[in-house]
Amino acid sequence: MKCPKCHLDNPSDSKFCKECGTQLLPSKEIPVTETLETPTEELSTGSTFAGRYQIIEEHGKGGI
Repeated sequence: MKCPKCHLDNPSDSKFCKECGTQLLPSKEIPVTETLETPTEELSTGSTFAGRYQIIEEHGKGGI
């Protein structure tokens, strides 16, 4: 298994690269996250986000 960081070939049963220590995951096991996009007008006080989070108050707003 080839290390994605240093490209060293490691034995197929390796969990970490023998050269740089990077965690090795078979391509089918690479964790994937899903980005949930919600229009900002739906995030007003009292509304529910992602079916389970209630907006109580605004904590902050964007940056420069």
